[in-house]
Amino acid sequence: MMADADDVFSQADALMRRHRSFVARAADAADPLLDEAAEIDIPVLTEVVSPDAITPRNIDAVLDALRQELDDALSAWLVEVLPVAVTNASQQILAELDAKARHTLLPRLREIVAARREDAEQGEIGPSL
Repeated sequence: MMADADDVFSQADALMRRHRSFVARAADAADPLLDEAAEIDIPVLTEVVSPDAITPRNIDAVLDALRQELDDALSAWLVEVLPVAVTNASQQILAELDAKARHTLLPRLREIVAARREDAEQGEIGPSL
């Protein structure tokens, strides 16, 4: 990581040497990175770059490629995540249905059976349950 920072500082020093009268390092320091950075033509914010120097790109082609990459990434993610999510969701739904059936439906069914049994004991319905 330090080497990367040193590279950035060296390139910044070389850029300042080309375009400014001040220098961040001593002029006599022999650094091969500075020589290499001096050869790279980096425009300064105040320089005007001609439109001919900019590589034109077909924005539709770039967006189409990006869309395809996004589609592929989404599909891969869904293949990886969806089965686990469906399994978890279905287990959660089954647990909720079981709890609701035990707390709501089962007491109703017991009431119906008890009412039928009471009716049968009073002789209103045929055989007892």
